[in-house]
Amino acid sequence: MAKVSAWHSVKQSVHHNNTNCNTGNNIERENRRDGTGGKPLCRECANLS
Repeated sequence: MAKVSAWHSVKQSVHHNNTNCNTGNNIERENRRDGTGGKPLCRECANLS
């Protein structure tokens, strides 16, 4: 488990907080933003926690 500060994509409806999340790791650099963006936690990140 590698929980870190939250990040999100401008193209997704969820945020991420785990570096082992495949969905979160596949966000392209230009679409990635720090923080939750007011979005709920990704289900994959929640399962990894």
